[in-house]
Amino acid sequence: MRSVLALLVAAGIGAPVHAQEVPVCPFKPSELDAALGGKFEEGKPGMAYGASGIDVRSCQYASRLWSLRVGTQVYKNAPDAKKFGMGLAGKLVPVAGDPDGAVFQEGQGDNTSPTVWYERRGTVVELRVVGIWYTDPSKRQAEMEALRAKLQKLRRVP
Repeated sequence: MRSVLALLVAAGIGAPVHAQEVPVCPFKPSELDAALGGKFEEGKPGMAYGASGIDVRSCQYASRLWSLRVGTQVYKNAPDAKKFGMGLAGKLVPVAGDPDGAVFQEGQGDNTSPTVWYERRGTVVELRVVGIWYTDPSKRQAEMEALRAKLQKLRRVP
């Protein structure tokens, strides 16, 4: 019986349905090109680990000046995902009217970059711009707001 159970878990049959729905790199470069502007490369999977009822994964899509990091946290107990914001640095600003309760992450000092977090069906998704994403330091805030608006409009996963 133990070997059958181990085989089912290894095959993903015992995993929650929502855990099987989220690819590590969920976007096509053409989607990002259209939504964010620029020319993006195929996503490259990054870190991946599991701990205490959660599977954490990341993917990075590079463009000429900056990259988009897509982080997913798949919770084995889906209601636990609703608490994701408790450990995030800075200030979380709700996106008005967002059906998935998306938030912008602000106030991280020098680490502040255009970032949107949301939770959907037991999966927390982070969309974070990494690199030099602004063209002029005096326009940094305006460019951040423009990129955040584009991030929040990306196709939602899962």
